[in-house]
Amino acid sequence: MVNEIFMEVFSLKLLPQWWGLSRGERARILSGLKEVEQQVSERAISLKSYASLSPNSSIIYWLSADDTLPLEDFRVSTLSALRGYADESVYFFSIYKPSPYTGGNFDPRGVLREKPLRYFVAYPMKKDVEWYLLPFNEREDIMREHIKVAREHPKNKGIKSYTTYSFGVEDYEFVVIYEIPSLPEWVEVVEKLREVRARKWITREEPIITGEVRDLSILYA
Repeated sequence: MVNEIFMEVFSLKLLPQWWGLSRGERARILSGLKEVEQQVSERAISLKSYASLSPNSSIIYWLSADDTLPLEDFRVSTLSALRGYADESVYFFSIYKPSPYTGGNFDPRGVLREKPLRYFVAYPMKKDVEWYLLPFNEREDIMREHIKVAREHPKNKGIKSYTTYSFGVEDYEFVVIYEIPSLPEWVEVVEKLREVRARKWITREEPIITGEVRDLSILYA
């Protein structure tokens, strides 16, 4: 399908050795990291970076591309640029494709290229096998309820969601990615979604990683 997009989300945890470097040395390494980002941006649909709000990571990257090669190259180059000073803490790989429950043939490339919203959340998801044994019409009805509650919630003011697929390529089945303007409003929307029928079949939704758009210069300030 023409609208398939490869995505990776990964986070890096800066090690104690990083903070032992001088400010100038940290700035030099981050300058090299910026060059890596620029190089892959020329081959990708979108590259967005975030300062992590999760305790097990420092930097979060979200890369979208039409092929897997930019994803592989960026991951390796990033780890190389920070070698000895950061470890990869989380890695999610998935493929975007249109949902079977919403219809249409939406191409998200234009949306992905837009300026990122302030906050970012991503997590893997897996469903109970019993979900897939339900008739499609029943699953469609359940998912439409979920989508309706999310879209019509009064606190959903511009949240962008991307359901991506990992069947057969990772231990999970989906990676769910969100761009969020307000975390308090996001929390209220998610809390309400705990009440929908679709929750019954979800067996995994962790680890959750949360980030905020910040200039990475904070890492050498």
